[in-house]
Amino acid sequence: MGMTETATKQGALLEDSTFNVITQIEKKADFLYSSVEKYLRDAEKDSKPELAKLWTAIKEDEQNHLKMLREELVREVKENKLK
Repeated sequence: MGMTETATKQGALLEDSTFNVITQIEKKADFLYSSVEKYLRDAEKDSKPELAKLWTAIKEDEQNHLKMLREELVREVKENKLK
C-alpha cells in the first residue's frame, strides 16, 4: 500500500494530485541543487564539452519544470485547494 493510499484511509491531509506536485518539486530541486553541478564539473573535467552542453540544457529544462510545478502549488494554495 502506497503512502497516499494509507493517508486516504486515515483521512487525507493532501490530495494525491497535490502530493504528486510536492514530490516532483522535491525531486527536481534535489537534482538541480545537488546533482547537476557535479555532472557538469565531471563532464568539463573529462574534456567532454558536448556532454557539458547536454547537462546545461537538461538543467535549464528542469529549472523550467520546477518553476511550473511551484506555480501550480502556489495557485492551489491561493485558491485554498490545498487539502
